[in-house]
Amino acid sequence: MKYYHLSGIVLIIFTEWVKYLFASNPLWVEEYYANGIYLVVSYILQKMSILYILPGLFAIPILFFVFIFLVSLSKLKKIVKFSLIINSIGFLYFLFYLVWGFNYYRLPIDHQWKFKSTPFTYKQLTSEYEETTNHLLNIRKLLADTAKGVDMVKFNVKNEDQHTIIQKNLQRWLKDHGFPSKAKVPIKSSLPKGIFLHFSTAGMYFPFSGEGNVDPGLHPIHFTSVMAHEMAHGYGFADEGTCNFLAFICHTNDVNPYIAYATTLGYWRYLASNVRRISPSFFNEKMKELPTGLRKDLIDIQNYSNSYEDWMPNLQYKMYDAYLKGQGIKEGMLNYNKVIGLVLAYKAAFSFILDDSSLPR
Repeated sequence: MKYYHLSGIVLIIFTEWVKYLFASNPLWVEEYYANGIYLVVSYILQKMSILYILPGLFAIPILFFVFIFLVSLSKLKKIVKFSLIINSIGFLYFLFYLVWGFNYYRLPIDHQWKFKSTPFTYKQLTSEYEETTNHLLNIRKLLADTAKGVDMVKFNVKNEDQHTIIQKNLQRWLKDHGFPSKAKVPIKSSLPKGIFLHFSTAGMYFPFSGEGNVDPGLHPIHFTSVMAHEMAHGYGFADEGTCNFLAFICHTNDVNPYIAYATTLGYWRYLASNVRRISPSFFNEKMKELPTGLRKDLIDIQNYSNSYEDWMPNLQYKMYDAYLKGQGIKEGMLNYNKVIGLVLAYKAAFSFILDDSSLPR
C-alpha cells in the first residue's frame, strides 16, 4: 500500500496530537490559534459565504457526498476507492479543527478576565431571578400591555437590522475586553422551517462555511436570542455557556427595547429552568405572579417550537452531550447553564447592572 493511502489516518493522528497539546496549554490556543490562525481562516470563510447559492450548511456536505458518489462509481481499484474515502474523512476531521474546532481548548473567558465562575447558591439564584424578572418587565412595558403578548407586527425588528445591532454590540464588548472584534459573522435563516427544530435544536454554527444558521420556524423573540448566540460562536467561542453569556450581557441594556427584551428573555428562561429544578414550589409561586402578557409570550414561544415534531426524541440530546464531552466540556449539555455562573461572576467583578434608563420612553 502506497504511503498516500494512509494520509487520512495520519491527519487524524496529527489532529489528536495537537488537541492533546492544546488541552494542556490553553494559552497556546489563545496566542497562536484564537488570535492568529483562526482570525485568518474565519475571515476568508466569512467572505466566501456570499458565494454560496445554498447556505454553506447544505452546500459543503452536498459537495462531499457528490465526491464520495463519484468515487464509488469510478473504475478505480477497491483499495484506492477505500483510501480516497478514508483520506477525505481524515481531511474533513482535520479541517474542522483547523477552521474552528480548536476553539474548544481556549482559556475560558472568565479566567481571562478574572471573574471566574463558581457554583452559585440557591439564594444567589433566586436573587438573580428576581432582579432579571424586574428588568425584563420594565423593558416589556415599552413593547406591550401587561395583559397582552408583544405585537410582533409592530415591534419586531427586521432580521437584517437585528444582525447589525447584535453584531455592533458584540464587537463593542469584545473590543472593550481585549478580544478580536473585527470579523463580521454572517447569519443565515433561509433554510426550510423546522430543519433544526425537528431535531430539538434552534440553530447551528457551521465551521466549514463560517456562518451561523437559525431555524426560521422559531418564534421571532426566540429567533433573536438564538441569532446572538450563534454569532458569538463565529467570534471563536466554542462552549455553549460562553455564547449564552455573550448573547445576554452584550445586549440586555441595548437602547432598542425589542433587542433588549428578546435577549434578556433568553437568559431569563435559563434562570427559570434552574429555579424550577431546584425549588418547584418557589417556581410555581413566581409563575403565578408573572403578568398575563409575559406568560403569553412564553406560551407562544413554546407553541412555535412544539409545532415541529421531534424526529429523534432524546437522541439529539444524548449525541450532542457526548460530542461536547468529547471536546473536553465535562458537563456536556449542562454547559448551556454555565451562563448563570458567568453572569453572576461578571456582575460581581465589574459592578455590571441591568439598566433600562437609556430606553426610549
